Formats: sequence, C-alpha cells, structure tokens
Amino acid sequence: MDNKNLVFRYFIYFLTLFIFVFFVLDYFKEDKISNTIKKYEDITLKNYNIYLKELDNTAEFIYFNEFIRDKKLIDIFHIENREELSRKLYDSFEPNFAYYKTLGLFDISFYSNQKEQILNFKDINFQDSFILNLVDKVISTKKDIVEFKNRQEDSYIVFLKPIIDDKLNLVGVVNIEFDFKIILDKLNDNLGLNYKKTILSDKENNENLIEIFRSLNNKNIVYLQLEDLKNSQDINKLYVFYDWLFIFCVVLLAFYIYVLYKIKLLKLQKDLVQHNYDELFEQVDNYVLKLDTDLKGHIAYSTNYLCQGAGYSKDEIIGKNTNILRHPDISPSFYRNMWSDLKATKNWQGEVKNKDKFGNTYWVRAVLFPRYNFKNEHIGYSSIQTDITATKQLEKINKFLKDELSVKLNDLRIKDQKVLNSTKVALMSKILDSLSHQWQIPISKISFELQKLKKDNLIEDELNSIRNNIDLQLKELSDMLNEIKIIFTLRDSTNSNLYEVIKEIIESMNYENIKIKYEIDENIKLNIAKSELKKVISNILRSIVEQVETYSIQRVTIKLSIKNDSDDIVLKIEDNIKDMRKKVYLDNILKFEDEKYLDTKLYLAKLLMEKNQAIFWCNNSLEKTSYYIKFKKSKK
Repeated sequence: MDNKNLVFRYFIYFLTLFIFVFFVLDYFKEDKISNTIKKYEDITLKNYNIYLKELDNTAEFIYFNEFIRDKKLIDIFHIENREELSRKLYDSFEPNFAYYKTLGLFDISFYSNQKEQILNFKDINFQDSFILNLVDKVISTKKDIVEFKNRQEDSYIVFLKPIIDDKLNLVGVVNIEFDFKIILDKLNDNLGLNYKKTILSDKENNENLIEIFRSLNNKNIVYLQLEDLKNSQDINKLYVFYDWLFIFCVVLLAFYIYVLYKIKLLKLQKDLVQHNYDELFEQVDNYVLKLDTDLKGHIAYSTNYLCQGAGYSKDEIIGKNTNILRHPDISPSFYRNMWSDLKATKNWQGEVKNKDKFGNTYWVRAVLFPRYNFKNEHIGYSSIQTDITATKQLEKINKFLKDELSVKLNDLRIKDQKVLNSTKVALMSKILDSLSHQWQIPISKISFELQKLKKDNLIEDELNSIRNNIDLQLKELSDMLNEIKIIFTLRDSTNSNLYEVIKEIIESMNYENIKIKYEIDENIKLNIAKSELKKVISNILRSIVEQVETYSIQRVTIKLSIKNDSDDIVLKIEDNIKDMRKKVYLDNILKFEDEKYLDTKLYLAKLLMEKNQAIFWCNNSLEKTSYYIKFKKSKK
C-alpha cells in the first residue's frame, strides 16, 4: 500500500468521525441550552412571584392600616354628600399617601358601592372603563381582585379590595396601583438579563416567552420576553464552552487519527523512524533547556537552546564544571544541600539563580535526576530546565505595585476622613451664616431707635418707648447668642420630650388672631437636643406668624399632629392661610437656593434638621400649607 492510499483512508476516517462528533456535540449543546433557558424561566417565575408577593404584601399593609386597624376612613364612607366625602377622604389620607409612595405605591383611588369614583390622587383614572368593570366585579363578589392594566406604553398591577364596615356591609372599593416597571427593573438587575413586557392573546409558539399573568377573562396574557439570548452570561458560557469543546475534540480526533496514521506509516516505512528521531532530537536541541553532567559535575552535554540562553557555544561549555553558570548571590551551602538531596533521593527540583557569559542574571526551574549507561551504571545526572526569568520579574513588579497600592489606599482613607470633617464644618458654617443674617434685624431696629435720640425736645413717653424697644431687641440678640452657644457646644444628651417642647413654645406665643391646636403624646422622646428641637419648631411657627402679619390675615388656625411609627415620628404643622402671595413666597423660599432667603427662619430650621439627620418636606397649596418633619425616636 503506497503512502497516498494510506493518507486517503485515514482522511475518510477523520471526516466520518468529525461529522459524528459535530452532531453529537450539537445535540448536547442544544439540550444544555434548552435546560438553561428552562432554568431561566424557573428562576424568573420564582423571582417574579416573590416581587409580586412583595407588592401584594404592601397592598395588604396599606389596606390593613387604613381600613382594619384604623376605622376612620370606613366611617368617612358613610357620608352621603359626594363632594364632602371626597374632601374628607383627601384630608384624612393625604399625609399617608406621601409615605406610601416611598413603599412603591404609584396611585390609589376610591369608589363608592355604586361604582362611582370618589377620589383619585393622580387624577388619571377618571372614566377608566377597565377599572370600573373590575370595581363592578368586586362589588358583586366582595372579593379581592388582582389585575394587569395597560395605559399606552405603561403597565400597572392593580389590587382592588372591598371596603366593608363593622356590619359587614360593603361601603366602597379601594384600587391600589403599582408600576409594573418596579418588578421588571428588579428582575433585570438581579438576574443580569434583559426582559421586556409583551401582551398577546396566545403564546404563538415563541419559546422565549414566559407567561406571568393571565387576565380574568383569559383574553390577554402577559409575557416576559427575553431579548439578546446569546448575550446572557450562562448562555454565552455554554456557546463558548461547546465551541472550545468542539475545537478540542476536533484537535484530539485529528491527533488520534494522526497517531494511528503515524503508527501505520512507521510499520510500512522502517527508515522513517530514524528520520523522526533525528527531527525530535533537533527540536529538543533547539527548544528545550537540557543539561547532562558526570558524577563530578562536569558538563557532558548541553542543548543548543541552553547554550544560547547562557551565551556560550557548545565548545565553550562542554567539559566545564557547572560552576561556570553559578551566580555569586547563591551561597555554596545551597549547592551542597542540592547535591546531598540528589544523592539521597535520586532526584531534585527547585529554582536556581544563574548568570550567563556576560554576567547577566536569569532564573530557571530545574528538575535533576540520575543518568545511566546501557549497563545500568550510574554515570551522572540530567537536568531539564524551564526559564522563569519573566515570572521572577513579574513577581518583583507585582510586589512593587502592591506596595504602591497600599500607599494609595492609605492616602484615600485619609482624604475620605478630611472630606467628612469638611462636610461637618460646612454645615455648621451655614448655620452660623443664617444666624448672623438674623442678627441684622434686631441690630437694624436698635440703630433705628438710636437715630430717634438725635431729635430735640423728646418727651418722657417717647424716651420710654425708645428704651423699651431697645431692651426688647437686646433681649432678642441675647436669646440668639444663647442659642448659638448651645448649638455649638458639645453635649452628651440628645434626648428631648416633644410634648414639653411644643407646650413651652406655644405658651410663649400669644396672638389674638392666631389659634394653635395640638394633640401630642406626652411620652414621645426624640433623638435631638431640646434646644435644637425647640429652635426648629419655633422657627416654623414664627415663620407662619410672620406670614400672618405680612399679609394681614384676620384669622388663622395652626394644627400640630404626629404620626407614630416604630422607629420614627412624623410631626405635621399645618396652617390654613389662603393667600396667593403666601404661596409664591413659600414656593421660592422652600427651594433653599437663593441667598436672599438665608436670613429666614425656615432656612435655619432646615439646617438644624439636616444637622440632626431629620427629614423635612412641605406641601404648599393656595388653601393651606403642611410642613412635615420626620425625627428618629430616642432609644433611652
């Protein structure tokens, strides 16, 4: 059999096995991808149900708080006048709506037991036939309904619940809505995938669709569609793995066929053995670091590759002692221990630092083992080496970089501490600036009164008036200085009684046209110094007083109330000032951006709240203004 026929036969073998391997690997790849997609679907559905359950729990929490624990809203539903019912619902629920929005609530609306919409906080659900049909079902069944609502490009999950009074009569329906984007964002962020919502009447044989919701009438089905499937991490890994596995199998198959071919060829061509041996020896000589010595350490053989690395020719190195490669940094004891171990265990391996002909340093990892002749007599040692100079250089550079990184990280920690300290200083500086602006008012008034003394022939009543006015302004300056001293003095106690502070402030305020009402638990203690809590509340109240005096309001009522949670207290201060000038003024000042408002009492109150990690927000309308402050409870 000639060589060409042999090559053709083994080529046919290779091609047949190649096709077989391709189909086998493709079958396993598709099966694995299918299982992975099924795993995605299972994980997605599991996570979706968890997130949907969280929204359901939030809806239950809102329903429990407003209609089971607190019966106030249910009592309101018995009001027959629709406009009064709507207003009462808004007044009662409005403070809580802002809080529920922080839990993910998008919108909430109320319906009567006659399917009439009473109130909607976003004013976008009026005449919504889809919701009205659901309300009708709740009224007829008195059961909760969970449904999926679409409005243009947006989607919402709605929870409709019956409102039942103590006599088990249905008095209305509440519709609690959440933006579906909340769930979609969580799924994509937590799973590292890219889902989008799709609504179809049928799955339409698309394997990338995951059913998550089916409407009550089964007309529309909501799916999650996975886009860019190959870009998902697990799927991409599978493609890469099977691609490499295919390449490996092909290479292995080629190697296997090649070996069989070589064996067969060697059997047919005896003379090719010597040729292959010579070729292999040449490759070893050119690409392997190999050194043979006699029993006394004289070099008997060296590959050309080793000679090139050491800078010697074969004639220069053969017959020389291995000390020709010894680096002066290596102690003699190292070599004594090496030869001792070699004689005892018959082999040795380790890292050796050498020098070449020109004095340059290079490192090798060497394996030494005995060398025998044909009579099995021990005639010396052989060494196979690997050049690790680049690795040693890399270790050195790596150590240097680690040291540099440690220094940089330490510098960053120092800078972070400086930034924290500078932030505290900046806040205290703002407080001081605000107080200094407020000093200008009594100082200006004192200056104005002193100008009056320049007049001639002042009567005694005028002098008494000037003196009283100056004394009043001096007292106000003194109070400000005492407040500054307290604010900027280190203290141990940050425990203050809210009721006592409010009572003390109100008793000091006596205005005929202003009525102040408050309902505060006497045992509530807050995590804020009493002086600063007093300054915050009094500044807000005195700001309201200033508005009353500025706009000449005849009759004003101020209400103070609280909402008590487990860890926080929300204090609400509400006035009924109805004046467009007041609304414009407060809209400007509540931005806290214009420097001309630095001397206002609201600005200083805001800074003190920021200093004590309290949260402040305000609802300002033409009819009324509500100020909200969330404080941390004291743990003492």
